[in-house]
Amino acid sequence: MNSPLFRKELRSLRPFVFVVLALLLMDVVDAFVVPFGTRAFPERMQTLADELANLQIVLGFALGVNLLVREIDDGTLDFLDGLPLRRSTIFAAKIQAALLVLLIFPAGVLLLHAALHAATRGSLDQDLRPSLLLTMFGLCCLATTVALTAGMLLGFLRHVAWLVLVLCAIGVRLLQYTAPSAAVLDTSDLLTLRFTGTAWQLPMATIWTQLGAALLFGSLAFALFCSAGKVRARVQRSGALRRWFARIGIALMVAAALAGIALLIERSKAGRDGNDGAANDRADALEFAPIAGAHATTGHYSFSYPAMSSARVRPLIDEADRTFEAVAALLGIDGGAPIDVDLSGTIENHAGTAYLDRIRMRVNAGGARDARSTLAHETAHVFAMRLAGGARGRQLEGMMVLNEGLAAWVENKLDTQTGVTQEQELAAAIVSARRLVTPRQLTDQIAFIGAVDENLKYPLGTILVDRLVRRYGAAAPATLLRTLAREDFPRDLEGYVLWQTAFQLARFDLDLVLDDYARHLKALESTHARRIAQLPRPRGSLVDEDDEFAIALRFDLPVPEGATPLVRYRPGKVGNAANYRVRIGQLSDSGTYLAEVPDNIITRGEVCFQPGLVVDALVMYEPWVCLPVDAAEGD
Repeated sequence: MNSPLFRKELRSLRPFVFVVLALLLMDVVDAFVVPFGTRAFPERMQTLADELANLQIVLGFALGVNLLVREIDDGTLDFLDGLPLRRSTIFAAKIQAALLVLLIFPAGVLLLHAALHAATRGSLDQDLRPSLLLTMFGLCCLATTVALTAGMLLGFLRHVAWLVLVLCAIGVRLLQYTAPSAAVLDTSDLLTLRFTGTAWQLPMATIWTQLGAALLFGSLAFALFCSAGKVRARVQRSGALRRWFARIGIALMVAAALAGIALLIERSKAGRDGNDGAANDRADALEFAPIAGAHATTGHYSFSYPAMSSARVRPLIDEADRTFEAVAALLGIDGGAPIDVDLSGTIENHAGTAYLDRIRMRVNAGGARDARSTLAHETAHVFAMRLAGGARGRQLEGMMVLNEGLAAWVENKLDTQTGVTQEQELAAAIVSARRLVTPRQLTDQIAFIGAVDENLKYPLGTILVDRLVRRYGAAAPATLLRTLAREDFPRDLEGYVLWQTAFQLARFDLDLVLDDYARHLKALESTHARRIAQLPRPRGSLVDEDDEFAIALRFDLPVPEGATPLVRYRPGKVGNAANYRVRIGQLSDSGTYLAEVPDNIITRGEVCFQPGLVVDALVMYEPWVCLPVDAAEGD
């Protein structure tokens, strides 16, 4: 490499160096503005991945747009041609200098986060995980290279380069709606966090596609740079015709961009609604006669339900007020205003839901006791939201394990007089023995849902609340919830920071409660050691069975008689529990259990699933795994 030429390129990029250093300084300041050491390593990784995915693409493209054409437009390329230099040497020096400048920021923030973790790590989150940081840096280098080479190529379009970039981004996004495998064209997808256990699952299809794109963009940009001057002269000779073509082209691109944005908005709305409304306009659409409704009012509830269900819901209504008063007594409050209860049903995969002063639930035939338990559970949610500030108590939504654990603890107290059932203790012991959830992970709602069975929030949350009550007394849950409703409580906290702030303002010690929780799980692990050792663990692999996908289940121990292997699916790496689908494993001729993959569950060319096993009413799932359909094994 020609050293003087490389230094010349670095000097020309000084404005970008200042921008990158300013961004890095802002990250350093932000790291110390947040209370030192309160952000867990997984939370920092997620934030960093989102930041780098967008920022490096924008910075790389912005630098690349002017990297080559500046020499042509300023006339300095003619001067460089007079020196004993080849254009390939100039091109290589420019790319090396640009990448050096662009990678200052990701290298700096990764070192910053590693240093913060080294200084603040505790016994629950000890490892530095350099392999994860190096993986993120390598993927960041590739994303930066793609953005830089794309900018270098589109830079020859001068003032419409950014417009073409917007059109390409819209096109890739729209293409993903019709062909999920088009996700490999999305450069920002490189830095999406994907974990199988604790190992980062590399998106190899996306990596190879983006490598090819970088080579293609770089080669075309190099060819145009080598022919610069000749092509430009021929274009300029076209005169007025060139200007008219440019104006028409810009107008068409602006119209295409606006149409694409409108279509994206429409698709987004359709996705949120769950359908595009076309089915409602069909001439042959089925219509159902309305069902007559009935109402009942007690001292603390107002019930609405289908009239044909009167006999089934009457036992629940008769016991409702006693349930209300018992829940209020457990929490040490007076209960408050009556609650509206809709008994016509609730969302899929849920026995009931609660929001503010309204409950939705279903009453199954012969399930009066279960219905009373569900009513107690959802009533506890209503009370918790009231204590946390009602409509202002959004902080409680970020404390999922505590919220669900409290409701389950109240339900258990009313049913069995104990805060934790034996089934919940066994489930928690299995979680501890298999190292599925760390105590700190209970405070990270996104990481919890994304990694393991969401329903673990009930047994683990129940034990957490039970430990809180044993350490700080029966009034502790209500005290903690009232803390969230205080006017001086910060409204923009998440994860561990939110939990720690709430516990501190309530004069509780979160770490002590988590330590009590961890010790209790270890004790349960010893108590149930023999039972745990007899339970097989399933592993799943994606297979292609006659052009249909299935999950093949394999177990490390023989499957007990009467046990049911199953697989749960979700659309994408993060999904709502209402969208989960469960399929039972069927024993094949080869002795392997197979569970079909629902067609509508494949998202962006991937299948996300949890292998599980039902033994004596105990349901245990392994961590979530996402596999590309291209990697499916054949027959």
